[in-house]
Amino acid sequence: MIQAIAIDDEPRALEVIRNHALGIPNLTLREVFTDPLRAMAYIQDHPVDLIFLDINMPGLDGLSLVKGFSLQQMIIFTTAHSEYALAGFEVEAVDYLLKPFDRVRFLQAVNKARNRMKPDGAGMTDFFFVNTGNQQRRISYSDILYVHAEGNYITYFTPTEKIWVRSTMAEALKFLPVPMFVQIHRSYIVAVRNIEKIEDNHVYIRGTAISIGNTFRENFLRVIDSFKA
Repeated sequence: MIQAIAIDDEPRALEVIRNHALGIPNLTLREVFTDPLRAMAYIQDHPVDLIFLDINMPGLDGLSLVKGFSLQQMIIFTTAHSEYALAGFEVEAVDYLLKPFDRVRFLQAVNKARNRMKPDGAGMTDFFFVNTGNQQRRISYSDILYVHAEGNYITYFTPTEKIWVRSTMAEALKFLPVPMFVQIHRSYIVAVRNIEKIEDNHVYIRGTAISIGNTFRENFLRVIDSFKA
């Protein structure tokens, strides 16, 4: 069971999170707060695994909260400002929900948090496990260059090897946090940190050219814009 709280200076935004959280298996939204400092006092005395956290708040913003209090809980940022995606990436947020978000997108973020829970149910890991035949293979997020789907198989490309998994693209996306990873084609997910350049409707990773599909181009460019200085 994921124990969660939500922090946002807008009561209406907290109500949206409350409604989305209702009925989601293994998720309990314990409390909501408009005051970040009250939230910090709460987590001192109550077990919390996950925080839905607005970034752009008056006084103490979400990013300062994470860094200033060295929060160990998993973080899902909720914000109306796409330009904060890079900052969310830097503090290793589980996901980044751009307002207004629907229940399906909310559930996807919760599933990513669930997949990153440690076996004892507390805290976030920097890896996940996949089934490869009769083995369980561990994959670190930082090792993934890109992911390729072909038929009923997914291939995770790392600097040292290719890992084949019987899986679908949708299942792979459940494990890969946004905006660290973005789907750019019906058959490809790329790690943003490893993109060397974008040219002629392709991204280049370690010299490999990967086509950007028309369906995914707009969202991909929006993610890239959020990383621009």
